[in-house]
Amino acid sequence: MSKRFSFDLYRLNIEDISDLFLSPTPKRIRGDEDLRTLFESACDPKHDQIQETRSAKFKWSIRSYFDLSEISDGRELLHFILARSVLEKDGVSVTDVGLTTSTSVSFPPLASTAVCLVDLSRHLIAIEHTGELSQTAWLDFLHSIIADTARSLEWWSTVALVAIPSHNNIVDLLLSFQRVTRMKVTLRIPNPELNRYTKLVYEDLRRSGIREFTQDMKSPDGLSRSEDSRPLASAVLAEQGYRKGEVTIEGVRNDTFEVAQSGEEAARGVVKGLRDFVRGISATTKSKEAKTAVAAIFAEIDRIHPQGPQ
Repeated sequence: MSKRFSFDLYRLNIEDISDLFLSPTPKRIRGDEDLRTLFESACDPKHDQIQETRSAKFKWSIRSYFDLSEISDGRELLHFILARSVLEKDGVSVTDVGLTTSTSVSFPPLASTAVCLVDLSRHLIAIEHTGELSQTAWLDFLHSIIADTARSLEWWSTVALVAIPSHNNIVDLLLSFQRVTRMKVTLRIPNPELNRYTKLVYEDLRRSGIREFTQDMKSPDGLSRSEDSRPLASAVLAEQGYRKGEVTIEGVRNDTFEVAQSGEEAARGVVKGLRDFVRGISATTKSKEAKTAVAAIFAEIDRIHPQGPQ
């Protein structure tokens, strides 16, 4: 069994909910304390989600919340575990006289798990990449648990996870065109990590009270891609994970007109020799080894997704 701790990196986006009968002063998720409350409350079994397929029945849960901030050298880190329990499963059973198709029920049900580490200082979340859960609908059910928890807390907001692409994936895509005639992107502006490319755009939208902004920029002569341009700033924000959906870019590349979209595959981090330790970190939170492990995870997060020029 591999001892590497592998994780996929996502951005935490606060997504506000609108409704015709919305209160004039709705409760919204805004500060980091609200996020702490949200993830801790999500561990309540009442928020578990049931998934039924043609041959099995599963239960998705969040458990084992605790705060690792006191061993994180000034950086805030939260821990919880996403689990999928097998409640029922159809299959072939061996009997004394042959084989038979049956439904197996176990109690307590066996579960597949993934460690989730919330880098609250940067609003990033590292989700353990496991062979058992990577091909499932884990993200949909994680979103469902979080949304159900937010509703129970009477918040008109929830949290959406957006994949952080491989380094410079979106910016490199933009710059790979000889001439960009159209760029379409929806940005979310709750709490970005500002740098020299994004600060002016963010401040403009913040002053206007805009939290989600769809841009469809067009120019037959080509959009500007200079450091202070709106297209480049939007690409940087989208690459940081402050987006909804894919980024679409149209224009001339390799002397041919082309339409390209950004990928949704998350950047992958790997920390050697820490898988078993991270999975049992709740029992060793005060140890020197735990502090070393947390530092190694932060270093890997910063390596695969640097904050960029300030």
